[in-house]
Amino acid sequence: MDKQYGITGLYRSRNKYVHYDDLSLEDEWQLEVYLHALGLMKRHNLRSIVDIGCGSAYKLLTYFDDYETIGLELPVNVQALQERYPNKQWQISDFTANPSITTDVVICSDVIEHLVDPDELLAFIKRISYHYLVFSTPDRSLIYRPWQRGYWGPPNNKAHQREWNFGEFYKYLSAHFDVIDHRVTNLHQWTQMAICKPK
Repeated sequence: MDKQYGITGLYRSRNKYVHYDDLSLEDEWQLEVYLHALGLMKRHNLRSIVDIGCGSAYKLLTYFDDYETIGLELPVNVQALQERYPNKQWQISDFTANPSITTDVVICSDVIEHLVDPDELLAFIKRISYHYLVFSTPDRSLIYRPWQRGYWGPPNNKAHQREWNFGEFYKYLSAHFDVIDHRVTNLHQWTQMAICKPK
């Protein structure tokens, strides 16, 4: 198993999960990623979306309120979401589970960099029946230069285990999925996004 997850061997990752509480956030981050996913839904006349690591679910509920949605989150967040929005579907994100989920689109926005073992996330997604997968994560080559602290890890953001540059992220994802689009969507927030289909 490639424990570097597509990242060059010189890179140093963290290996201890640090929880980032984003239950108070709205659409300050990754807005354009969700709008790309919404464009996919409209263009292909799709009806259902699963958001892995939906956080406060603000973007999911604001932009996909007319669609069938499932938000996946950590247990403490799922409880809060169920209390706030009892008429929506929420599930605990257990990447060791065998999900019985069928959906048109899976979105996983800025989650993968938080995980000690992102292979577990990718294996979980491959057990979902879907048409399109929308991934985003920071592009570390937009955050730092190779001579700056953080470029070779660990990331300055203590909740991030690792950060991929553009080529590394494509290499990692394309070993698991058919990457049909990969681009920087927000220079100011260093966001790279990949749209994938199952292999």
